[in-house]
Amino acid sequence: MPVTILRLMPGPFNSNRWRMNQAGFSLVELMLAASLMVIVAVGTAALFTLSNKQTLDSRGRQEEQSAVSDDLATIQRLNDRYSCANGTCAVASTDPGEDGYYPSTTAARSSFDAQCSSGTLIDNLISAIGATATPAAFSNLGISRSTPSKDTAEPSTNRYTVTWSNSGGRQLRQITLVPTVAGWCP
Repeated sequence: MPVTILRLMPGPFNSNRWRMNQAGFSLVELMLAASLMVIVAVGTAALFTLSNKQTLDSRGRQEEQSAVSDDLATIQRLNDRYSCANGTCAVASTDPGEDGYYPSTTAARSSFDAQCSSGTLIDNLISAIGATATPAAFSNLGISRSTPSKDTAEPSTNRYTVTWSNSGGRQLRQITLVPTVAGWCP
């Protein structure tokens, strides 16, 4: 049986159709391209704006935390220098040293032990912290430090809590401390 080969030949060359395809973009194509470019530009601008806002917010939070850390370092120094060696508890001008916390006389020891058990050991320390000026950055950043408060549930633990907040009322940091001198409490 003979095999028939079928050949498909392109139709006649239409020069008008060829010129029409090469004439450029249609109005619809241009509008679509312009619309896509506007969408991309608006998205890019929104991302740029969001990135700048987050950078500023992050910088503000970092400045707040840095100022709080400076104040906390001052409070910890007062906490570590709080001593009762001479019978009256107060913040020393230098680190008391190992033997500089506990009173050396019997009468002063009795008073110290009574202050430990009643929870009044840290009263002078809390007053000293309250009287200590906050860093200058606090006023610029709108930060406030609460007056240290004693642990009222268990006063004999001689713990106190300090809280820092910003002007919006958001708590930046809270820390509970025990003075070094409390380590000599019975």
